[in-house]
Order: sequence, then structure tokens, then C-alpha cells
Amino acid sequence: MKFLKYILLFLLIVIIGAAIYIATLNGKYDIKSSRIMKAPAALIFENINDFKNWQHWGPWYEMDPTIVASYPEITSGVGASYSWTGKDGTGSMKTISLVPNKGLIQQIDFGTGSTPEVYWDITETETGNKVTWGMRGESSFTEKAYWLTQGGIEKNMKPMYNRGLELLEQHILSEMNKHSFKIIGEIDYGGGFYIYQSTSCKIQDVDNKMGEMFEAVINYMKENSIEASGKPFLLTHNWDEINNTTMFSTCVPVKERVITTGNVLTGFLKPQKTFKTIFYGSYQYSHKAWEAAYKELAEQGYTALENSEPFEVYSVRPTDNPNPAKWVTEIYIPIN
Repeated sequence: MKFLKYILLFLLIVIIGAAIYIATLNGKYDIKSSRIMKAPAALIFENINDFKNWQHWGPWYEMDPTIVASYPEITSGVGASYSWTGKDGTGSMKTISLVPNKGLIQQIDFGTGSTPEVYWDITETETGNKVTWGMRGESSFTEKAYWLTQGGIEKNMKPMYNRGLELLEQHILSEMNKHSFKIIGEIDYGGGFYIYQSTSCKIQDVDNKMGEMFEAVINYMKENSIEASGKPFLLTHNWDEINNTTMFSTCVPVKERVITTGNVLTGFLKPQKTFKTIFYGSYQYSHKAWEAAYKELAEQGYTALENSEPFEVYSVRPTDNPNPAKWVTEIYIPIN
């Protein structure tokens, strides 16, 4: 009987000692991971700001396929939240503050007695946007005891954050690369006045030149209070793949003839019969739509007008939506 009392006393001492040890452990932590992503900051922010997007890249969905997420009416911006249930229990998260396209702070509740802060930071670098995802807080007594048996909170949580950023990048790049096109066919294009800049360059330099020139034309319009009457378009005067050169104009429609100065000029696009195709996606894939359009118009018995100048209208541009998959380009080929 005395032996049993000694055993119980020993166990009590061990329990008390362990409790004192755990209670004196430093429970503060700050766990974070970073990854360089070749994606627009606005698109990265869009995918972390709206909790409904987390289902596409959240690493916990790999770890626990039974997780079921519940969403309230507001899922993005300050005050947004969501909750979940899974094999390991329930939890919830809400957004406390944010700086658009730069970062945000959220609060997570695992129902274990503490509510750590989750934070995101998006920083532009020479090689892409550096995305940092972290969590900081202080573990409760129960949490400290649990993590002590698991080898520490950072050992267990950091791999999940690394995997989450990897999945986030994969999802974003996959979304950015989506593209398609739709053949519309013969359509009469109304034409009209436009102001423009022209240049010639190597074919591979078109995107950079085009961006600079559109910006110059639009700034000229703002400075001179000129109102646009339609979407900007690019008029191709010459496309020479053999010599890898092109000549084109970046144009913005206006209601009437405008007297311009400097290297911004006024032009007129005559009404004409065209073959129309709509392309959805990044400009790097638009050649597929152009090739399909020329092939289809020939199969339908049309002929591209000799010495004509095909053009493309940018219905939805990078300034309208950061996701290239959402860009919309209308292709017009003049026909007989």
C-alpha cells in the first residue's frame, strides 16, 4: 500500500513538474514562408483577399479532404470571414485590415484558447512579386503542451505554409494561362475617327512598344480633355515574319476629327466588311486566334482584302482586369 502511495506521489510530482515546465515555456511564435511569383500583385491579392478562392490552393484540403467550408455573405475585404469543419475539429478566420495589392492581416481561431494573427505581404522585386505568408501569436497552455509532443509548432506549420504558397502560385499561373477564341464571322465595322501614334519594331518588341504608345496617347487625351468614343485598338500596317519586323499604330477612337500636335496624329478608319473573331486570354496566345481566323475565313469562301490593315480592339485590357485570362480582344480582318 505504501508502495502505491509512493508511485502516486511520484506521478503527481512529475505532472506538477511538467505543468510548471510547460507553463514557463515561451509560447510566442512567428512562423512565415516566402515565395517569388511571376504574377501581377493585384491577381495575387485577389486570390488571398477572397476566402472563396482559398479552396483552390489551401494546403489543408490536401491534408484533410473531409474539410467543409462555410461562407457568410461577405468573403472579401475588411470584415470578411469563413469557417470550416474537418476531422481535426472546427475553426474560423476573419480579415482585420488590408492594403489593396500590398497585404492584409487576418485573425484565426482554432477553438484552442488563442487567436493568432495571420499576415500577408506582397513586395515587388526584380524577378517577380515576393509573397510572404505568416502567422504570429502566443500559444495557450494546452497548445504548448500539444506542440511539445509534436516537435514544436514551427516544425509542423512551416511545411504547410511552404506548400500553400506553392499551390497558390500553381493556381494563379494556371488561371493566367487559360485562353480560348470564338469565330464570329462576317460583320460590318462602322469605322470612324481616331487619334494615334505609329512605329515600326521587331515583332518580339510589340507588346512593350504597344504599352508605351497607348499610355502616351491616353495621357495626351487627358492633358487636352479629349474624350474617347470607344475601346483602344491596334492597327497593323505591315507584318513581316521573314524579316521579323512590323509596323503598327496604337489608336483610340474619338467622336470627330481632332487637331493634334507633336507625334500624336488623327486618322480615319473607313467603314468596311470584316471577318471577326473574339480572343479571350493573354496576348502571348493571341496568334492562335489570328491563325484560326485566317483559316476559317478561307474555308467559308472569303478572301482577305489585299493590302488591307487588320486590327484588334481591346475590349478588356490589363488595366481593366489583372488576370490575363479575363482579357478580351476583338480581331477584325478586312474582307472582299
